[in-house]
Amino acid sequence: MVETLRSLMSRQKWVAIAMATIVLAGVLSVVSPVFLTFSNFQAILVQSSVTAIMAIGMTFIILTAGIDISVGAILFVTSALFAQLYMDTESYLLAFTATLTCATLLGALNGLLVVKFKISPLITTLATYSIYRGAAIHLTGAQNIPVPREMGFLGNGRIWGIPVPILILLVILIIGVYVLSRTRMGVYTRAIGNSERSAKETNLPVNKVLILVYGFSGLVTGIAALILIARVGGLQSGIGIGIEFTVIAAVILGGTKLTGGSGTVVGSVIGAVFLVLIDNGLNLMNASPYIYDIVRGSVLLAAVAIDRYSAVRQKASLEAQRAERLGLDTPVSRAGGGISDAPEVAAK
Repeated sequence: MVETLRSLMSRQKWVAIAMATIVLAGVLSVVSPVFLTFSNFQAILVQSSVTAIMAIGMTFIILTAGIDISVGAILFVTSALFAQLYMDTESYLLAFTATLTCATLLGALNGLLVVKFKISPLITTLATYSIYRGAAIHLTGAQNIPVPREMGFLGNGRIWGIPVPILILLVILIIGVYVLSRTRMGVYTRAIGNSERSAKETNLPVNKVLILVYGFSGLVTGIAALILIARVGGLQSGIGIGIEFTVIAAVILGGTKLTGGSGTVVGSVIGAVFLVLIDNGLNLMNASPYIYDIVRGSVLLAAVAIDRYSAVRQKASLEAQRAERLGLDTPVSRAGGGISDAPEVAAK
């Protein structure tokens, strides 16, 4: 049983965070009996939907060994664009179309800058973070803008008894899983993360894929922005601040390697739910609101440390296997007297 579980965890990295989520949910259900109610479960999924949707897009980026620090600013600027456009034109169609188009283009612009100028994705998106957030503040004058009550359906409405944000999350999750596992786009994304140089040498459309990946992340961030402003009832000047780190933490907790090439969108969604459960737990304990950021930062640091430790162990294991196949001297062979066998292998 234990070996089976280890084998599953080695092949499906999200199993570990899924188990941790179940354990945490069990602990919280003891603290508060109402925690395991169906209505509370739905509320948790709705609460985590924005982060989870953004995490799906971020998964594709990190799979290419990239990162996007600007998603919080894209969330803000697209929210501002929707609120301002609707206030000026009172046209839902125009506001929705312009918002999602803008979000996609801003994400694709990040990818274009990365491939065109060969600048680190971290530095590139850190710069665009300031640009996008500054543009949003300029557009709205840093004022709160209410949205029509009808739009609340997107964030608080139900279809067949299921909250709309959960349905949207499920649709994007299914698309993400399909693209990553069943299309060339998914294969190319993983290949770039494993080795961009090798991907270029095999004539894969690396630049095109990177732009598409960042554009997709921008698109789902725009969708998340619409859900968020519908839930809170309008644009707020502090919207999206710090959410990029929560999104990245969810992706890393979900088993996606920071070095790229390995990961899953299912794990990223579970990671987002796990982070919401932590917030719920802190709320149940009546913890200070200022503690939340400390805990989130600690979880992100732990996730990165675990990812790094896993990468080092995997590299060491691969090197040991390679050495064994080649009959080379390894620390293990020296400990067991295998050093004397090396010349015989060479002689053969």
